[in-house]
Amino acid sequence: MASSLSNMKQSCVKCDKGGGIAICSGCQQQFCVKHFIEHRQELATQMDHIGQQHDALRRNLSEEIVEHSLLARINIWEQESITKIQVAAEVARVDLQQLVDQTKDELKTSLDKITSELQLSQERDDYTEIDLKKWSNKLKEFRALLETPVNIDILFDNHSQSSIDLIKINPPLHPSISMYSSLEYKLPHSQKFNVPYTQERFDKCYGPVILTDKDCAGKNIGDEYSRICGINQYSSGVHRIRFRIDERTNSCPFLGIISSLEGLSLRKMTLPSANGWSDLEQLVVNGKSLNIGCSNQIIQSGDEVTLILDCEHREILLEHHRTNRFVRQLIDIEECPFPWKILVALSPRNGSIRIIS
Repeated sequence: MASSLSNMKQSCVKCDKGGGIAICSGCQQQFCVKHFIEHRQELATQMDHIGQQHDALRRNLSEEIVEHSLLARINIWEQESITKIQVAAEVARVDLQQLVDQTKDELKTSLDKITSELQLSQERDDYTEIDLKKWSNKLKEFRALLETPVNIDILFDNHSQSSIDLIKINPPLHPSISMYSSLEYKLPHSQKFNVPYTQERFDKCYGPVILTDKDCAGKNIGDEYSRICGINQYSSGVHRIRFRIDERTNSCPFLGIISSLEGLSLRKMTLPSANGWSDLEQLVVNGKSLNIGCSNQIIQSGDEVTLILDCEHREILLEHHRTNRFVRQLIDIEECPFPWKILVALSPRNGSIRIIS
């Protein structure tokens, strides 16, 4: 009987001998008395270690953190951002000063010419009211150019997750004192590009042209150029008229203005008050064609353009939406006095254009 009971006893997990009389309720293993006591001592040691970790964590929580691991990254970001701002500000200051100096230099050159004219006319005593009006208008124009502030835009960096906006100096809308220019710029965030589109329609036609769509569409049905004037007259404010080139034939339609005071027998394109474009690089100034580039094929059938009349600054602008290009032209109001009217010239054999409301 005693031998049978001995065979049923579990061995100690430590010494692998009989006598495993104690079972740990945690690990569910059996130990002899000696090893059960050692097992409890090991658990006590682990308990002391956990207690030490607990006490250290509580002390750390009560202490003020000298430097979090992310603070270094924040400090680096701060310094880099400050550097970027300082660089952008310095570039903006330099660009602004260059533009101001350029304007002053051009004004001085133009003013020197008027000075010579004034001195010569005074010596000869041959000036008239027409000369006085011309000089007075020139001086007013130069004064306006000198006092016009340069446009400053906020540049939003779409490729950056930073909340800091950098500034830059946009080219002014009056970069030259010459009476015309067709320099190309990126579109500035100017109020003149945010005004609503003006309601226009075609009025008087000259040549083989028919009007449709409530006089908003014109088409040349003959073998000669045809001209169309708008119905509105413009003397003040900023106005935007959007067109679509329905069909370009052998050449692009002319888009621009003439003076309403001009005789409207538009038999020739060489009217003294005609100003505008027959393509982005084909300029017409006071009735004279000027090629400022090598291409006359930029504007194509289906393209949309916006003609902007800025009467306050005496200039017209043309925006080509497909290429996002933009050209401008200063207007000599002596050659093209107010009020202005839009002028379109369509090429022969189905050249057509449409005003988009």
